[in-house]
Amino acid sequence: MNPEASRPETDSHHIESDPEVKWPEENQMLVRRLRLDTEKLPHLPVEVWLLIFQLATEVPFAFLPRTESPFNLPSHPNPKEMTAELSRSLITKRYIALVCRSWNEIATPSLYGAVLLRSTRGVTAAWSTFCDSTKSDAGVLLGRHVKRIDISLRDLQMYHPGFDRERERMTERISGILQRLPNLSVFSMRTQVYNGDATGFAEALTYTSANTLHTIEWEGIDQPCDRICHSGAPWAKLVSSCPNLKSFDGPACWIFSTALHQDARLSHLSITHDDIEAWEAQPDPPTPPHIRYVSPGGRHVTHINTRACFSRAISLDVEFRSQDDLNRLLAQSPKLSQLILWASWPLMQGLTLDPSITHLGLSVYEKQTTLVYLVKGLGRLADWNIPGVKTLRLMSRHRLLEGENLQMKRVQKALQKIREAGLVLENWEGKPFV
Repeated sequence: MNPEASRPETDSHHIESDPEVKWPEENQMLVRRLRLDTEKLPHLPVEVWLLIFQLATEVPFAFLPRTESPFNLPSHPNPKEMTAELSRSLITKRYIALVCRSWNEIATPSLYGAVLLRSTRGVTAAWSTFCDSTKSDAGVLLGRHVKRIDISLRDLQMYHPGFDRERERMTERISGILQRLPNLSVFSMRTQVYNGDATGFAEALTYTSANTLHTIEWEGIDQPCDRICHSGAPWAKLVSSCPNLKSFDGPACWIFSTALHQDARLSHLSITHDDIEAWEAQPDPPTPPHIRYVSPGGRHVTHINTRACFSRAISLDVEFRSQDDLNRLLAQSPKLSQLILWASWPLMQGLTLDPSITHLGLSVYEKQTTLVYLVKGLGRLADWNIPGVKTLRLMSRHRLLEGENLQMKRVQKALQKIREAGLVLENWEGKPFV
C-alpha cells in the first residue's frame, strides 16, 4: 500500500491522484460525506473498530508461508492472485484512512500490515515515509507494523530509456526501506532488476528481520550464471540467520549455494531460474516434502537433471510440453502422489500417469480457456489413462464453471461423464462441483 495514506489531512492529494487506483465519483462523495458525519458514527470501543477494520481488509494467506501441499484445503493463491487481492484490499484501506483522524490512528497497524509497491513512484513515497531523516521517528514506528512487502514495479522496464540509472536508484531505496521493517515475515519481489542487485536486499533483511522472516520470493532478470552465483553469498548468510524460514523462491544458484534443497525447515521450494550446470552438478540429497518448480523464459523443466530435487518429492507443480518429457520427470519422482500440470488442452489429451498418482491438478493456459474449450476438454477427461487419480482439481481461478454456466446441459453432461469414471472434480478452492 502507498504509505502516504497514513496522513490523510495533509497528503490526501497524493492518494486521490494516484493513477493506479480508480476513484469513482460516487466513492469520493461517500468519503467526503463520512468526513462530515463522523460525529454520527457509533462510539464503539477501539478494540471493536480495530476488529472491523481487520475484517474489512483481510487477505487470506497474506502472512502465512506455503507450508502445505497445494491439495490441502484451502489452497494458497499464486503470487499473481495474491497481488490482485492485496490491491483490492489497498483501496479499502485508503478509504478508511481518509475518513477521519481517529479512524486513521486506530487502523494504522492494519493499514500498514501489508505494503504493496507497484511503481517507482510508490517506492519513492514509501522511502519518504520510512526513511526520510526529517521524520525518522515516525518512519520507525510505522515500519514496525509492516509484516509483508510485495514489490512489482510495472513501470521499470529493461528497454526503457534510463533503465540502468532508475534500476540503481530503486535498488538503493528498496534496501533503505527494508532496513526499517524489523517485523517483516514475507518479502516478495518480482520486478526487472538483476538478480545480482539483490545483494543489498539480503543484507538489509539479515540486519533487520531475520528472526521474523518465514517467506522469501524473488524473481528478477536473468543474467550470466557467474553473476548470479556470485550474488548467492549474502543469501546464504540470510538463510542461516532465519530460524523460521519455511518458503523460498529464487534462482537455482542461490538455492544450491545456500544448500536450501537439503534444508529440513522448508516445506515449499521454488526454482525461478534455469541453470543446467547447477542442476546437473548436484548429488541426490534429501528434499522438503513439497517442491514447486517454475520454468520461465520458455525453457522446460525436463531439459535438466531433476533427480537432485525431485527424488523425494510427494507433490510437484510443473509445466510440461510432451508426454515423453513428463515420463522422464515422473521416473525421477518415485514417491510422487500429487501432481499439478501447466499445459494446453491438446497436450493433456494423451496424458498417461502411473497409478501411484492419486491427486491431479490441471492449470490450463488462460488464453486458450473459453467455456466451449473448457467443456470439450472436460468431456475427454474420462478417456485419459490416469488409473490411480481419484481427485481432479482445476487450479486456474477462471469463473467459467460458476453460476448459470454450471447449469448448462453440455456442462452437466461433461461433469456427469467424469463422475461415472469415478473422479471427484474440484474447483480452484478445492470445492467439488455439484
